[in-house]
Amino acid sequence: MTDLLQVTINLTEAGLGLAPNELEARSLTLADELRLGKLAESARLARQEELPEGAKSGVLALMGGIVIAVVTRKNLMKSVDFLGNQFYGKTLTITWKASDADGASREYSFEHNNAKGIEQALAAIERLEQMDKVSISVKEIPKQP
Repeated sequence: MTDLLQVTINLTEAGLGLAPNELEARSLTLADELRLGKLAESARLARQEELPEGAKSGVLALMGGIVIAVVTRKNLMKSVDFLGNQFYGKTLTITWKASDADGASREYSFEHNNAKGIEQALAAIERLEQMDKVSISVKEIPKQP
């Protein structure tokens, strides 16, 4: 088991109200902040072929709005906490695949919009050791009628 996790951070549904070039700039800034804050070993914009299933695609080879980061298991909680603070008031959906002792793969997903919920999700994630990819989507919270 490796200590490094690939984390896909999807901002395309965050409701940030940004033009495509502004979303790309915001994504680049996020990647820089993750690297400079020592939260990620590396971080960059995703390429078209790296998009997670169901992600909105565009016309560029590099995808503004989707960041691929390599994070140590130790820094995963800090990275998610950082994202929660960066996008306060948004819903974070955390999805990961894990293999059990028999090699069977299962997918798990948590959706939260507050620090306590995110802490609970991360505590569950930490109990699963056989994961190597994590996806985090930042979404706009739907307005209640």
